[in-house]
Amino acid sequence: MKTEKILFCISLAVLGICGLTAAISYIADKELPVFLIRTIGIASLIALPVLGYTAVKKLCSKR
Repeated sequence: MKTEKILFCISLAVLGICGLTAAISYIADKELPVFLIRTIGIASLIALPVLGYTAVKKLCSKR
């Protein structure tokens, strides 16, 4: 249970940081380097399934 909670928090934080970075670069009208854009995309692609898995696991364990 504790591992699921930690993974949920970490993946949520990663997705928040990725979204915040994209939003700030859009608002500031700055072009991010391609390396940074791809890194953010890969981090999001890794964090999304982890977030989904842990969310379902948390919901099933409450029942």
